[in-house]
Amino acid sequence: MKEQLSVYFSGVEDPRSQGNQRHPFETLIGTSLLAALAGIDTFSGIQDFVEAHLEAFSIYFEFPDGVPSHDTYQRLWDNIAPEQFLKAFHEFTQTLIPIGEENIVSIDGKTIRNSGSLKPLHIVSAWCQDHQLVLAQERVDLKSNEITAIPKLLDLFDLVGKIITIDAIGAQRSICNKILEKGGDYVISLKGNQGSLLEDVELYLKDPHNHELINESNDKGHGRIENRLATVSHDISWLQERHDWPGLRSIGMITATVNRKGKETRECRHYISSLPLAADRLNVIARAHWGIENQLHWRLDVIFNEDKACIRNENAAENMAILRKWALNILPKAKSKPDQSLKSVMRKNAMSPKHLFASVNKLFHA
Repeated sequence: MKEQLSVYFSGVEDPRSQGNQRHPFETLIGTSLLAALAGIDTFSGIQDFVEAHLEAFSIYFEFPDGVPSHDTYQRLWDNIAPEQFLKAFHEFTQTLIPIGEENIVSIDGKTIRNSGSLKPLHIVSAWCQDHQLVLAQERVDLKSNEITAIPKLLDLFDLVGKIITIDAIGAQRSICNKILEKGGDYVISLKGNQGSLLEDVELYLKDPHNHELINESNDKGHGRIENRLATVSHDISWLQERHDWPGLRSIGMITATVNRKGKETRECRHYISSLPLAADRLNVIARAHWGIENQLHWRLDVIFNEDKACIRNENAAENMAILRKWALNILPKAKSKPDQSLKSVMRKNAMSPKHLFASVNKLFHA
């Protein structure tokens, strides 16, 4: 295990001076990853976790000076360069998805409350719905926003064959151009940030005579019934004359009607795409986009308690965000049965080193 970890983290430099290396670098990083797979979310928790399983961990790691203290773990993650650790994460994750395979990849941002010293960290992530994997993440600069972070994020993973979905903040010509240049396609929702473009699409699709393709989808669950009516048009030459949008090939609209306990609400969303979409495909892609919120962000908050981490050092907060996503990419592979919850896997990892090491083996042989 130690040797395999060294391969993945070979590009991550040990920030400690030679005179301050009482504990091997691989031991500190490796046990931190094991702790994340067990749902441990504090530096003191990592120390306790290692101490509880020291005999089992000693088979794979060296502890020449005993169990590292929580201060040792904190100082290490305070000083590891996040860009180096992120690169290791990206390189590993890319091995999990065949190059060029068509996948829906959703991009969205999440603020980690109680993180950072000046302002909470805001992280933009790329979530592959088909494989339930985080492909990449990019931190938003304190004085910037997601519009500048998204192009950097797109440079971090292979886009060939990928359908990139972004909410309205992604309706930027530069972002759409980058997606196309890297071999991907886009499906992006529209809001007022592209004013006249939204108005033109909305007005055109209001006329039923302009609905070339129609698909209706119904969904029941959690005390609600949702009807989703998707309409698509490929007749966009007039729109291109007015807006000259990169690679635009279709526009669409989804009218979602939700009935919950007898109360009905209706919402209309509009989309642009570089694909000649069928209406049923738009329904599937638009629905898949919400997976980044309902699955990735929900899991980070509810399963990993991300918003309660209270890590003020920016480097450590970003590094821990990467570590949580690394664990999140591995945990589904450690399920003993399809309906087993991730919480159950983490509990078993926390209680049984044997179960934990089996999870790690799946990490290295994914």
